[in-house]
Amino acid sequence: MKGIPVTLVKANQLMLVLLTLTSILFQNIYIVMFTFGLIVLSLIFGPRANVAMQIAKWVIKDLKNDETEAVVLLRFNQIIASSLLFIAIITFLITQHWIAWVFVGMVTVAASIALAGFCIGCFLYYQYKRLLYKSSQS
Repeated sequence: MKGIPVTLVKANQLMLVLLTLTSILFQNIYIVMFTFGLIVLSLIFGPRANVAMQIAKWVIKDLKNDETEAVVLLRFNQIIASSLLFIAIITFLITQHWIAWVFVGMVTVAASIALAGFCIGCFLYYQYKRLLYKSSQS
């Protein structure tokens, strides 16, 4: 599996926390849309289009000895985050109800927990893979 330095993954998580938390504090759906756009760009064009990772690469020159995380895990987590933000945007545009902020908050909490060391998306990914493996064995 291809790997991405953990420092770059952490930069992405930090960006998600800062942007989503800011959007919640200011109740600004445009920041959510901006964050969604950044994630979608990264999903379409890969890690080289991830703004947070590019800034981190520019600031931290030597990442050769850094531990790595699988690209597939980052992509899976990005899909979850973009899905939650998309649901938030649609919910807000249709209803302008506070429930939209719950979905944004879910991204904030998940990224914060990931920064602390436990990746919820990775846990879900491995459970999904385990279920696929068990179903193929039956």
